[in-house]
Amino acid sequence: MGQNSQEVAYGFGQMGSAFHHHTRPIYPPKGHVIVAIQFLASNKLAVLETELMGPGGSQFITTETSESVENNYLGVTEAAAASATLTTVNFTDDTVQIADVITNLKIKPGQYVLLVNDSDTINVGLTVDGDTSFPVYNGPNPRGVKVVSVDPSNTKNITLSKAISPTSSQTLVFIDEQHGAGGTNITAGTVVFPKGLTIYGRWTMIQLGAADADGGIICYFGE
Repeated sequence: MGQNSQEVAYGFGQMGSAFHHHTRPIYPPKGHVIVAIQFLASNKLAVLETELMGPGGSQFITTETSESVENNYLGVTEAAAASATLTTVNFTDDTVQIADVITNLKIKPGQYVLLVNDSDTINVGLTVDGDTSFPVYNGPNPRGVKVVSVDPSNTKNITLSKAISPTSSQTLVFIDEQHGAGGTNITAGTVVFPKGLTIYGRWTMIQLGAADADGGIICYFGE
C-alpha cells in the first residue's frame, strides 16, 4: 500500500539527530529545523529559538522575550481602539496598526478578538476583559467575539459581532488559525524540563542551561 503522507517519514527525526550534554548550542543542517527535543535528564534551557513562520505559519515556544517573536502571545496582530461602547471599532492613527489592515492584511473577517490590558507583558500573559469571552470555536455552544467585516472605504474601521467597551488602556488581540494568544516565553535558565519529556515544534537553535555528564538532550531534525 502506498504512503500518502510524509509526516512519518520526515516529521520525526528520520532526517538526522544530534546529542548534547554541554552548554554549547546545537544547530540543524541547512534546510532543516529541530522538530523534536528529548530530555534524557531534567534540565533547563538557556536558549530555544523558534523558526519565525510569520502570519502564515504556526508558532512554537521560545526563550525569546520580544512580543513580536512567534510565541502565541499576541495572536496574529494587535491594535488599539478608540474608547467607546461600539461594534464598529475605529483604530488610532498609528501607522503600523493601519498597515496591518491595509497592506499586511493581518486583520480579516472570521478572526476572534480578545480585549486585553496594555500593561500586560509576555512574562505574565494576558488579562482578558469580560467584554470578549474566551472563544469556543466548535461544538454545540460556540462563543466569542469575531471580526465580521473590514470596511474597504475606511481602512481604520472593522465591525465586530458584539459591541465592546474598550478603554484608552486596552488593546484588541486578533486570533486566527495559526496564532493563539496568552502564551508566555520560557524564562531562560529557570523552567525545568523533566527527564523523559519530548517536545515538538520547529526550532533553529537550542542551548542547554546546565551541563550534565550522564544526561543531556537528543535533537531530531526535519524539514
